[in-house]
Amino acid sequence: MKTIALWSPLTSGSGTTALAASLPIVLAMEFKVKTLLLHGGAAGERVEQAYSLKKQPLDHSLVTFQDHGMNAVERLAASGRLMPENIRDYTSPLLQDRLDLLAAGREPKLESDDTHGRLMSQVLETAVRGYDVIVADAGNGRANSVDRQILRAADLILIGLNQNIRSLEKFFESDQMQGVFQGKDIGFVIGRYDRHSHCTLQNVKRRFGVKGIFEGIPYCSEFTDAWNMRSVQACIQRGKGGMDRKRESPFYRALRSTGFAAAEQIGLPSSGYSERGA
Repeated sequence: MKTIALWSPLTSGSGTTALAASLPIVLAMEFKVKTLLLHGGAAGERVEQAYSLKKQPLDHSLVTFQDHGMNAVERLAASGRLMPENIRDYTSPLLQDRLDLLAAGREPKLESDDTHGRLMSQVLETAVRGYDVIVADAGNGRANSVDRQILRAADLILIGLNQNIRSLEKFFESDQMQGVFQGKDIGFVIGRYDRHSHCTLQNVKRRFGVKGIFEGIPYCSEFTDAWNMRSVQACIQRGKGGMDRKRESPFYRALRSTGFAAAEQIGLPSSGYSERGA
């Protein structure tokens, strides 16, 4: 089992959450692996906005007693009954027997909510024995306690950036690459990528000496509409273009390239790596 975390130093505009919601769908479809999607935010935030899920109770005091998501898992952990085989009982299935979403619970505080951080650590340690891949959205900008646990547990961290050369300089020339990223496999993904810009992937790689994974995900108005309508899953499945891929969209092609690069990095078994450049 491998854990892929997605994080961006930018507070917005990188498309990292959109990628976090999309990547596990591609992995589940292309590699036929059992995948878990989760995030370090509060209920209803981040990747949860991409899907039509069961509505949360209006009375937030009732969230403690919900029968799914991180709050239910927290009760299991507190009673010592959290096991790899029962985490799935508290998730929302997105692709039958392939992809599950573990919804978030109460909002973690930015600095000192160690309780939620420890819970996420325990969930990740347990889920690795029940899923082939975990994809986790570690948020944007300053990481909270839960996001930090996600980054520590990750086997691969995909960092979301954009084509603003000044923000790229600020990131690559700062000390942000140290600390939690030290000793980790990392890759970079440019969101809303414009291939006609002078700030191309190759130019950025050459200027900042980037090695390894460096992908670009183009802007897609159909995906934006799907996000607003909470129908991201159907949008991505359409983008695949059928079994023969004759109608494969540029957006899905970029997602697939990113998925295959990540899978190769973490060692997912597949006979289809040659398809990446198709």
